[in-house]
Amino acid sequence: MDFKLFVDTLLTGTPVAILVAAVGVIWQLVYTRSRDKLHDEQIRRERDLEDRKFEHQKALEKLKFQYEQRRWREQLAHDVTLSLVEARVEEYAKVWQHVKRIAISQRDKGDLTPKITKEVATEIQEWRYDRGGLLAESTTRDVAYAFQKALWEYDGKSRQPNKRMRSARNLFLRALRSDIALGEDVQGKTIYEIAEERQGIRRELKELQTQLGITTE
Repeated sequence: MDFKLFVDTLLTGTPVAILVAAVGVIWQLVYTRSRDKLHDEQIRRERDLEDRKFEHQKALEKLKFQYEQRRWREQLAHDVTLSLVEARVEEYAKVWQHVKRIAISQRDKGDLTPKITKEVATEIQEWRYDRGGLLAESTTRDVAYAFQKALWEYDGKSRQPNKRMRSARNLFLRALRSDIALGEDVQGKTIYEIAEERQGIRRELKELQTQLGITTE
């Protein structure tokens, strides 16, 4: 209803006309308010829906990013591990040639001498401070040092130094194989089996270090 008409009615109309006009104005106000309220509510719902769609899309993008990031990290870890194992195999094969010299002298020729063990000990020391030692796990480097010390104390006469040298050599072999994830049956091991193997090596290493008089921090 037009407010000018309502004013004219107030000035010239009868009480009934005035009442009707008033009711009409009130109804128009209520209708307009309700319509605006419904319109605002619709706009709010649409905005909330858009906001939820945006948040949902944002969450999906975040999950996708996290997945891609995790996949990239796993691939990177795989590539790095593969490269590390390949490099270790090459370096470990070199040091094993020196260890084999001890084993052959003991088993086949029986001509192992302190001169030979000291020469091998020198090779082991050089390996520890070269690329091989850099690639090795800390436990393996500790075992290499214990083996080196056991070689130096060998005199070809006393039984105990000879026994310690054998123990150190075998422990060194196990440590090297553990570093490249190989078991006694030359099969790949799980990370849990590798961890368990290294724990065993660490325990035996502590006993050997005590026998050789090696102090650790």
